[in-house]
Amino acid sequence: MSFLRLIRISNLLIIAYTMYGVWYTQSHDKVPPNEFILFILFTVIVAGAGNAINDYFDVKSDRINKPEKIVIEKSIKRRWAIIIHWGFNVLALCLSIYLSWRFSSWFYVFIHFFSTSLLWVYSVYLKQRLFWSNVSISVLVGIIPIISLKGTHDLGVESHHLISLIFIACFALVINFSREVIKDIQDMEGDKLRNVRSIPLVFGTDKARWIATGVTLLLIPTYLIGTFFGAFPSGLEFNILFMSALLLSMSILILQLLKAQEKSMNLLLKFSLLLGSTSIYFL
Repeated sequence: MSFLRLIRISNLLIIAYTMYGVWYTQSHDKVPPNEFILFILFTVIVAGAGNAINDYFDVKSDRINKPEKIVIEKSIKRRWAIIIHWGFNVLALCLSIYLSWRFSSWFYVFIHFFSTSLLWVYSVYLKQRLFWSNVSISVLVGIIPIISLKGTHDLGVESHHLISLIFIACFALVINFSREVIKDIQDMEGDKLRNVRSIPLVFGTDKARWIATGVTLLLIPTYLIGTFFGAFPSGLEFNILFMSALLLSMSILILQLLKAQEKSMNLLLKFSLLLGSTSIYFL
């Protein structure tokens, strides 16, 4: 159980769920080929390695921010967190080399080095830099539907949903940026120990909440632009799910006006992201 908490299994399942949705949309075949399953596994392993190393460097601040949830030094020794991180990365590298060889493309090796490098730099350096920590993680989450489409294309499936997935990727990027800002508010006390220049520590809690809310409201013009360019299908199921995700994320404004706790705002945005991922199945 401690190991699953270290790699944040719930977040990894959402990644796998999103990637499988892209495959399902492209082929409508319930069982993807082994290569795409390996691609999903590769992506999940890279993300799990990033979560492990992030917790490794956050031990000092987590003792203050979330002592009841801390894993490293409480259930798992620090050296094992490093072993898990490097073990996962080596396994992911092997998978990326196989997939690149299988499809005669350096794409998978490139994604491996890009993702692992960015996650390491995020944990060591970017997390202490204003805005960059929020942007880097949001970009990594946002590109998941796009790289999934590349995976299905290599398997011989047409990528005619590219525009739709780009807008859904923008949706995921915006939601995760707002979530990262909200989480920074929750982690303020511990972040002070690491000299982190997070948005709430630089601008204050109230301004940070409004920044998270304002960024989320950018989804409205994004949706309108997508609708204008015909990026979204006319199917009832997709529109119900995606509009529900959109309206749910907009509810952050109500929570902000009601001065709700950051935990409630975070959960709302996470559920909105899950609904957005589900809408992929009906493209």
